[in-house]
Amino acid sequence: MKMNYSAQSHMGKIRANNEDNLYCAGVFLTPETCDAPFALSGETAIPCVFAVCDGMGGQEDGEFASFTAAGLLSELETAVKNAPFDKIDGSVQEYVTKANELICARMREKSVRIGTTLALVIVTENGVKSYNIGDSRIYELINGNLRQISEDHTLTMQKVKMGVLTKEQARIDRDRNKLTRYLGIFEDEMVLKAEPLETPLLTERRRFLLCSDGLTDSVPDVRIEEILKNAAIADVAGQLVNEALAGGGKDNITCVVVDAEPCFGSKDGSAPAKKVHRLFFKGGVLNVLRKMRKTTKR
Repeated sequence: MKMNYSAQSHMGKIRANNEDNLYCAGVFLTPETCDAPFALSGETAIPCVFAVCDGMGGQEDGEFASFTAAGLLSELETAVKNAPFDKIDGSVQEYVTKANELICARMREKSVRIGTTLALVIVTENGVKSYNIGDSRIYELINGNLRQISEDHTLTMQKVKMGVLTKEQARIDRDRNKLTRYLGIFEDEMVLKAEPLETPLLTERRRFLLCSDGLTDSVPDVRIEEILKNAAIADVAGQLVNEALAGGGKDNITCVVVDAEPCFGSKDGSAPAKKVHRLFFKGGVLNVLRKMRKTTKR
């Protein structure tokens, strides 16, 4: 089975830095690269891991939180490649616990309150596992229909569940960005659980979108669906980010789009020998070829 993907991250038009981060098959943003416009596209073999993290805390503290969560995903990806399918949930729980502990240690050290969201998709030959903490979202486009498969962990979503608000009213509710769950919660406040959202079998082509709220606060779902339906995989993340920028770009914007489809290998039955990534920083292009099981950090 093959995975084609594209990703973009942009600080937006208002913020002075980018507290978002992402993870695409071994690539994530570093403190040296996170504030520059970033784009990536490529193809990889399964199993593979994709994620979006939206840091909170301002300046370097929010960057630290999202960078910590994204950087640790290389360890999770290694664990996923070596674990049976029914053990993946346990590996994700270990990752969540470790990331949360490191962020909490930073808070104790600096006496500040920081955190990050997490939208995580793991694709294996046995199916897709999705997890989220916070309000970074995961969408699925299948047979031309878009649906959100993640749950917003916000005060506003609690009001929707209680029937106090409709989903339309929730888009402008003043509590829509107040999180009830995120990485960076002390254990005596809440024990974070990595609860899988669902495990669909890849019997047909699916397109997944992972994004920070810099996209969803600026672009309505109907427009997101239209772009996901019509754009080629190499262009789709960029089109989504540009749409959010055209809508004001008030927050950092990060999008990861993954095309997951059944694949029976090449004509001779062999698997792809390499991962291919294209990375763009401020107009410069760097091509990176990597062997399937080699991990390179960015």
